[in-house]
Amino acid sequence: MTYKVTFNSGNNYSVKSSLSPKYKASLTTKLEIMPQNLDELTDVEISGNNDKYVLMYDAASGKWRDVNPDEVLNAAASTETTQPGFVGYATAFLDRIDADLDDKIDLDAGTF
Repeated sequence: MTYKVTFNSGNNYSVKSSLSPKYKASLTTKLEIMPQNLDELTDVEISGNNDKYVLMYDAASGKWRDVNPDEVLNAAASTETTQPGFVGYATAFLDRIDADLDDKIDLDAGTF
């Protein structure tokens, strides 16, 4: 780039460029969007708007899924498990059910 400077007797200065300037600017922005809803998470799969459903982890898919709470109870009552010592209902839960239902359910098993 060449500059030409001219001095005039009236103390006025002017500068002229032989090339027109070409300005370049760049702007870089990193934008992260945070999930606003549960189903926007990559490890959560929501099947619909099911009221009173709970999240339960599904190891086969590696995701949290919304399930009917009955499925949680069925899974807790299952005799099959991948973790030793976690078969069936917890003793504290069974003790509480036993106390809450004591003398409230009368089953007649008949005669033998």
